[in-house]
Amino acid sequence: MTAATNALWRELQLVHAAQWLYAVNGEPFVPGAGDPYARLVRGFEVGEGGAGTALASVGERGPVWRSRLGPWVVTGPTALRELSVSPDLAVSAAVPQPEQWLPGPARGRGTALARDLARRAGTRTVRRRAALLRERAGQAAAGLAPGPADLVADFAEPLTAAVYATLLDVPRERLPEFTGAVADAAPAVDALLCPQTQIAAERLGTGVRGLRELFGGRDRAEADLVLAVAGARAAADLLGDALRTLLGRPGEWARLRSEPGHAARVVGECLRSRPLWRAHPLVALGPAEVAGTRIAAGDSVTAVTTGTGGGPDPLPVTVCAALLPAAAAQTEHALAALAARFPVLRPDGEPVRARRAPVTRRLVRLPTRLGVEETR
Repeated sequence: MTAATNALWRELQLVHAAQWLYAVNGEPFVPGAGDPYARLVRGFEVGEGGAGTALASVGERGPVWRSRLGPWVVTGPTALRELSVSPDLAVSAAVPQPEQWLPGPARGRGTALARDLARRAGTRTVRRRAALLRERAGQAAAGLAPGPADLVADFAEPLTAAVYATLLDVPRERLPEFTGAVADAAPAVDALLCPQTQIAAERLGTGVRGLRELFGGRDRAEADLVLAVAGARAAADLLGDALRTLLGRPGEWARLRSEPGHAARVVGECLRSRPLWRAHPLVALGPAEVAGTRIAAGDSVTAVTTGTGGGPDPLPVTVCAALLPAAAAQTEHALAALAARFPVLRPDGEPVRARRAPVTRRLVRLPTRLGVEETR
């Protein structure tokens, strides 16, 4: 292990230690009400109750306030709407990274990257490739058998790799390499705010380097990398959340069988009730003012979508919004295909979400029992 790698691990440990310290202490080293933002980004409130409490506490501090960790925290629909129109904000990692996959701030502040993302996986592209995406979803559903299944490991993750390989024109002979790299990079979005374990960070770095090499020399290599890392994560997470929602709604599942177009309404409801990502780390490239608070150039800002106002707060950056069309299209095709194959879908255990995943809250297990109609 190199000296640089050792230094990175030490820095990641220090950042995570600070998140824990400030999460449980008020004034330095004095037990009391801690910093709710620190509690959120440390990534250990994985249950619905803990995560909801942390988000509510973030919102109670007001629309704009400064965390003891350093970043400005912006929340609430009005403040986030102000933030979304600022031309001087770019998505940026808030903690050290084992391998950089985001574009540089200067590139991220404009519309060029968003345009490239739209060309590769925007609404027009997914409509044009709808037949292929439908085929991939059907193949993934056909690979499942009646009985117990983990719809994350057995369905959502492999389908996402196949769909994004199609969207990103990955050569057939390099599909296993692509699939492995996407799996390795699974924690990358959460690692923007929460340091990962050493093993996970090493895998993350390996995955991002593999994807960068795979896309090397392409005209839109930067956009392809963002889509493979963040776009695929968004798609797998949206599909997982939609399936988790439907596990408790047999009537909705039956409706999908008779009305495949209902999948679009299910996806829309998921996005309305539960924002796909709840925190977006940004950097101010120039001075900004949000809710009457002056933010200086160079300051870190985290937009937190608490969803406490009866619906999702607006996504504060166009690059994040550009990932949604492909994620939504995959989920719609996947739900329709799975419902067509299996009339019965019911829980077979408790869902499991990843720790250190404050941005995505990604599911890592969704135990399910798939059934067919009885013929007696």
